[in-house]
Amino acid sequence: MKKIRAVVILLFVAVLAACSKDPTGPEEPVTLNVLAWNEKIFNERYGDFFIATHPNYDIRVISVAGNLKPGEDLNLAVNNLINDENPDLIVLPMEFHAVLKENGQLVSLMDRIKRDDFNLSEFTPAVMNSLQDAEGQIYGLTPTFIGSALYYNKKLFEANNVPLPTDSMTWSQVFELAQRFPNTLDNETRQYGLYRPDSDSSYPFMMALRIGEGSGLSFYSNNKFTFSSKSWEEIFQNVADCFQTEVCFDKSQMEAAPTSDRNEVERRSYPFLAGNIAMAVENSSLYRFLVANRERYKELDWDVVSMPVSAEQPDTGNGINMSEIFSISKNSDQAEAAWALIRYVCGEEYARILPRVNPDDLPARPAAHELDEKMGVFYKLKYTNNTLTHKLRELPKPVIVKMDELSQRYFPDIISENITVAEALKMIEQELQTVLDENL
Repeated sequence: MKKIRAVVILLFVAVLAACSKDPTGPEEPVTLNVLAWNEKIFNERYGDFFIATHPNYDIRVISVAGNLKPGEDLNLAVNNLINDENPDLIVLPMEFHAVLKENGQLVSLMDRIKRDDFNLSEFTPAVMNSLQDAEGQIYGLTPTFIGSALYYNKKLFEANNVPLPTDSMTWSQVFELAQRFPNTLDNETRQYGLYRPDSDSSYPFMMALRIGEGSGLSFYSNNKFTFSSKSWEEIFQNVADCFQTEVCFDKSQMEAAPTSDRNEVERRSYPFLAGNIAMAVENSSLYRFLVANRERYKELDWDVVSMPVSAEQPDTGNGINMSEIFSISKNSDQAEAAWALIRYVCGEEYARILPRVNPDDLPARPAAHELDEKMGVFYKLKYTNNTLTHKLRELPKPVIVKMDELSQRYFPDIISENITVAEALKMIEQELQTVLDENL
């Protein structure tokens, strides 16, 4: 299979090299220093194609993964590599991009976008709105993204006489549906109403935070915690009820013993495949997997709807992630060459071959492809609010440690009904605020 893929890539490279040489390339050879997470993946997806179509360029990839030391802080590692290697181009996930942009380490692309009349209209709105800041500046572009959606098992809904999920449901509606599924099917098979990748009874606090993020809530602003509110109370109550009634699939209970069984490996990666989970929040990689393995999983009668949102902001959520944002380093002396690579990999021509080169992620330019009808659910959002990781990074380390301690202390009491959610959130807010004030 790998040999076939290599031949296909070589054919694409040959075709592109023959028909799309860069007429405006540099007269003298240019070496671009690129900071990327993984050298091999970067070259397979982008570097080899760019060099084939731009013969006066060479690429040197600085691998973050290859330079990481055990236990090293990721942001510190990235910063050290930028200082030591002085890359021209930085290709990293959105959480790192946000930090680098905030620290003033990136160059705005807007002047070059306007100068070259680079077409942004075909990019999916959620991606574009996420990359463009309040001042209208764009500091990075991406050819792909990873979307999330709500998958559901039609057979379980029919067997339990529960109405099917719909697009743009609220989280309260999803939890309400989940609670309608009994713990067993036919008094034998264990059954669950809902699965999320973060549905872990050992740390349900993070699950609640991510649901709040997707609903447009903030737990921290202007050096003040804001957990003690009706909106947060509703979310934490839903999460607590889900674990208390065992309606939520609990990742902490999954089998951890090593296995070489293919089906078991797949079901550990995607618990929804087992057929006993009514609804599952998963990203677009599960969609790709189910389409590619439709014969093997033909008994799984599934469908998919868009990610749950808040009633107040139905076009906004946290169901989009970008793992490869291309940016130009502020200190680059090859900014034009770096822009040439960005313009190429994020352009219309490369977008047409992208699904064959990277079949896992979704194209940020959907207009360049014939998307299957179901795939449209990943493009429903217009705005993203992936702020949780950034908010947590703003907090002093003692506050994060305290947050972990408090969640472990109060959530068991909530689930066992020794304390109400409102009481717990008020105490969590007060104790976190005390630690924050001591560390400002």
